[in-house]
Amino acid sequence: MLGCGVPAARVAFPFTSYREGQREALDAAREAFEAGARAVVIEAPTGAGKSALAVALAQEARSAFVLTGQKVLQDQYQRDFVDLAVLKGRGTYPCEVVPHASAAFAPCLMGHVFPACDTCAYYRARDEALAAPVALMNYAAFLHQVNDAGGFGPRELLVLDEAHGVEAQLMQYLHARLSDAQLERAGVDERLPAFLDPAYAIDVAHDMLPHLASRRAELDAEIGHGQRPRAYARQGDLAKLQTLQWLDGQVRRLRWLTDTYDAGMDWVCEHGNEAGSAWLSWKPVEVGPLAEELLLGHAERALLLTATVLDESTFLRALGLAPRDAAVIRVASTFPVAQRPLLLRPVARLTRHHQARELPRLIAEVAAIMDDHDAEKGVVHTHSYRIAQALRAGLPERLRKRLVTHDSAEGRQAALEEHFTRPEPTVLVTPSMTEGLDLADDLARWQVICKLPYPYLGDPQVAARRARDPGWYAWRTGLTLVQAYGRAVRSRDDHAVTYLLDADAPAFLERERARLPGWFLEAVREG
Repeated sequence: MLGCGVPAARVAFPFTSYREGQREALDAAREAFEAGARAVVIEAPTGAGKSALAVALAQEARSAFVLTGQKVLQDQYQRDFVDLAVLKGRGTYPCEVVPHASAAFAPCLMGHVFPACDTCAYYRARDEALAAPVALMNYAAFLHQVNDAGGFGPRELLVLDEAHGVEAQLMQYLHARLSDAQLERAGVDERLPAFLDPAYAIDVAHDMLPHLASRRAELDAEIGHGQRPRAYARQGDLAKLQTLQWLDGQVRRLRWLTDTYDAGMDWVCEHGNEAGSAWLSWKPVEVGPLAEELLLGHAERALLLTATVLDESTFLRALGLAPRDAAVIRVASTFPVAQRPLLLRPVARLTRHHQARELPRLIAEVAAIMDDHDAEKGVVHTHSYRIAQALRAGLPERLRKRLVTHDSAEGRQAALEEHFTRPEPTVLVTPSMTEGLDLADDLARWQVICKLPYPYLGDPQVAARRARDPGWYAWRTGLTLVQAYGRAVRSRDDHAVTYLLDADAPAFLERERARLPGWFLEAVREG
């Protein structure tokens, strides 16, 4: 029981008043934990105040971790709840020893500690998080801390915000990838096979592991424990530290891969060649079997918060949770449906075989919508860089001037800042901001979803996952669709219109009606 059975009334809610449904959700979560649930899932729409629920229950526990999917969400928690101890990834903090380097490439990682390390911002933040009853981290930092770095022991409660993304976070942590170019830069003499039957990819991992571990030990000895801080100012020594870090991570991942494969876990492999450099990639088909060891097992119980459970059995299975161990609490939307319409305009079929022919229809419709909202900011979710590039090239010049877009993940933050700060009615065109994006009020009075966000079947892991569980593929698509819909209306007083332009959308919505939230379906209308 949270708080060792002390009545919940003793804990102050982090805000002066409750939003509609918050008090009821908190009471239901407490009751579920008291009844013995290992995990409680709260499904509440965007703007329902899930972060306040997270903090309230975390502060009632003797000790807790609160995890978010992105650094921007950590920053939001930090602004709203100043008492939380925040620990980010090492790359966020400067190294006090190596000039112009972050703590991600610090000599302390390999045992080389200097007096300057005593003032390190990373270690100060880590020590505060270790001592605090509630520690706030992003998933990547947490997985590294509890599985690789050591120091953090189990706590009473693990809060997983944006819990629909946990499967992807675990997948990213476990993903192993090697290339000949990387091996050469690291000084490893071995090379990947030019041609490979995927059935034998695990043999390559087994063979590579001792070579990487040997080179890691060799490089560590080259750097030496007796280096003085100023020695790391030399570019060559910094490069060695970075290589050492890369080798350390690869050895860790390949050990996870080989150990779990030998224990019967299924992995998929991709193999290719880019610019004369062979590469090899391994991903688990499912991460659920490892979720307990890597994540959930670091606390007595877990609170999962998301806007999109959709299908309880699929959601829980993805995280290795048995239905008997979990309780699911659903919170209805309190946002007036008239202020968040989802208009179906099925103008273009954008599957791979139809896309080239249908793109002009999509571009024409987006142009018409932009003209209808010529004085308002908006966002266009393209789902792919190809569609984003087609819009940028095909829209009339008078409309292209309003576009703010990016060509890679590295350009996302700059595009966001430009959209936020430019006074004119800019239009954010992006394939990858369906989650973690707060476009409240005038930052988006309208949005377009160009295409149903099906996962990419060219990824062998996605194909294998769908083959094993066909319902997972449609569930994941619906989840991303609902997340995208929630980017623009962020409070009861906010308003925005969403246009869904995929010609396959009406049939998909009908097929998935039993899964999709009622508050989402009630907003759908012909447009």
